[in-house]
Amino acid sequence: MSLRQALESRLAAHVLARRPFHPDEGLHLFSSSRGGSTWLMSMLSQLPGVVPLWEPLHASQGVGRTGWGDRPHEHAMGPLDQDCLKEMMSGRMHNTWTASRTGARQALQARQLLFKYVRANALLPWFLEQPLQHKPLLLMRHPLDIVTSQVRAFGPRPMEVDPEVAFPGHVALHRAWPELKRVDDDIERQLHFWALTDGAIWERYAGSDEVVAVHYCDLALQPRDSLRRVLDAWNWRPTSSEWDAEAFIQRVDPNMTSDTDFQGDRLNDQQAQLAKNVTRLTPARRAQLQSVLDMHGIGLYHMGDINPAPSRPSRTASSA
Repeated sequence: MSLRQALESRLAAHVLARRPFHPDEGLHLFSSSRGGSTWLMSMLSQLPGVVPLWEPLHASQGVGRTGWGDRPHEHAMGPLDQDCLKEMMSGRMHNTWTASRTGARQALQARQLLFKYVRANALLPWFLEQPLQHKPLLLMRHPLDIVTSQVRAFGPRPMEVDPEVAFPGHVALHRAWPELKRVDDDIERQLHFWALTDGAIWERYAGSDEVVAVHYCDLALQPRDSLRRVLDAWNWRPTSSEWDAEAFIQRVDPNMTSDTDFQGDRLNDQQAQLAKNVTRLTPARRAQLQSVLDMHGIGLYHMGDINPAPSRPSRTASSA
């Protein structure tokens, strides 16, 4: 971040912290790291008056409490922690990091906050207990793409940490940690980690009416249809009666690349982009990684198909 960007973000954070926002009116986007959430956020933040709040629950850069660890979990949240979450939802907790995708002028015009989380899947049940006016978005991508991108972008997951300190509340992960430390394969180990922190939540809510499920493959192949379905599910409209949802959808550029595409390996052909990791698997490798999903009861995705299981609802008719 340049000095100018840092100053702009600091000013935006200062402005937003002094604007009144009702905690129930926010828009919430949940996903996994490297799951496409930055791309979807960039499109949704073009809605009139909508301002993105960038990863407020990041362990070191966000505005959460330090004891929440790298993947905040509802079972580790006491009354004070929940008060902190509600304060965050009200828009009164900002810093240069959370406002890093927000300009000062945009902050001045803000009417609604869009919170993006890639570390808060385990908090989704808690959010669903709040009187939110708009269902949370749950953006899901094939786990092979997620973990492959995570390892490439961030390197192998460090295992020499105390999981109860790093990931409080994740009891299943704590129990599995000794076994995970013995897994030499970086992708396989990361897939176990994803299944224990994110995958179980996806299995629980992918077909639920409590969330707006968005599959990355649909977003990539039919971005405008996906946006239309999100806006319909939210019944979203700005205060201006002149706003036209269809005109907005047609104006949005769905071909912009994410600024977190660190490797710069995004393919222009969307079908090829979606299939590139799955099609590279040998039969033995496919069976090895599929056994990880089977072990953790993940049936939403399969290592032989880029699409989610066909029995899963919440997809557009033309994409099923």
